[in-house]
Amino acid sequence: MDLDRWLARWPLPLLALLLLAGCVPAAGGGAGRPLAKVTFMAGYKPQANLPFVAVYEAQQKGYFREQGLEVDVRHSDGSGEHLKLTGAGSVQFSTAQAQDVLKLTADPGVPLVAIALFGQRGDQAFVVRKDSGIASPKDWEGKVVGYKVFPSPDYLAILKANGVDRSKIQEVSVGFDPRVLVEKKVDVLPVFKSNEPDLLEHELGTPVEIFDPADYGIPTLGLTYVTSRDFIEQHPDVVRAFLKATMKGLADAFANPDEAVGIVLQYAPNENPRHQRYMLETEQRAAQSDLTRANGLGWQTEQQWQALDQMLVELDAVKQPVDVKMVFTDRFLREIYRNGQLQWP
Repeated sequence: MDLDRWLARWPLPLLALLLLAGCVPAAGGGAGRPLAKVTFMAGYKPQANLPFVAVYEAQQKGYFREQGLEVDVRHSDGSGEHLKLTGAGSVQFSTAQAQDVLKLTADPGVPLVAIALFGQRGDQAFVVRKDSGIASPKDWEGKVVGYKVFPSPDYLAILKANGVDRSKIQEVSVGFDPRVLVEKKVDVLPVFKSNEPDLLEHELGTPVEIFDPADYGIPTLGLTYVTSRDFIEQHPDVVRAFLKATMKGLADAFANPDEAVGIVLQYAPNENPRHQRYMLETEQRAAQSDLTRANGLGWQTEQQWQALDQMLVELDAVKQPVDVKMVFTDRFLREIYRNGQLQWP
């Protein structure tokens, strides 16, 4: 589907916003050279998701300006507006789940490209109450399993990997309130690993056991930075500058998590500091692998994307395979890292 047909799906107020998108000057700053003005829209409210933290750090410490950028930091309400605006070019940088990048490329053909991968493992898992007696996915048979919007590919992959008879499971829609597990309305609950297990245990008083799809050999990937294909072609220097500044911010957050949480709270003053630290540490662990230790934070490969795409096709989560070279690029990562070390400035 071409972009014109895709835009036709969205209401006039959104299209009016798109018309406000102006030209972006080249990055670089310097005497007499204006800063390149771009917008970053996070995929949700202010909190300690790693892609958000990297932007907060780069903004607060002046790394964007050092790279010749003036960045307007915004947050989505969670309805998906950030992807619509990024695909259309009104927002230059945003965040997206790797699965969503593949799905949007397959249908309806939104021209998003991932320029960095934060989650070397996916950020979704499944939990049960610790006193439930459920020791393996096979024990899900005869139980009530919740799903947030629809049964996810990760869920279907776990069933397949463990020989679980899906017909013996009662699947129910539960939305996004984890209290359904506390109230025993479901036996198995899908969660975001970075926050919901902590909410269940420390705020709702319900210890849980976690079933992580990656532990069963399932290819999973997490959050990415995305921009549009057109923006990469037209402003590669701006993309490089944005990525360099945020990877510097990310490295700072890893080196000093207390400082990072303090910076997060400047954007999210009403959030619980302990919970934000939990989120930061959980996502930090998921962002590191042999691959990133050898090449640099945010690294991604064609093999990773190909394995994820193949799983989605096998589970009918997408209608047809995607040319993964169209959904990600490691070009800018290769330009800003040397032997695994970020080249700064």
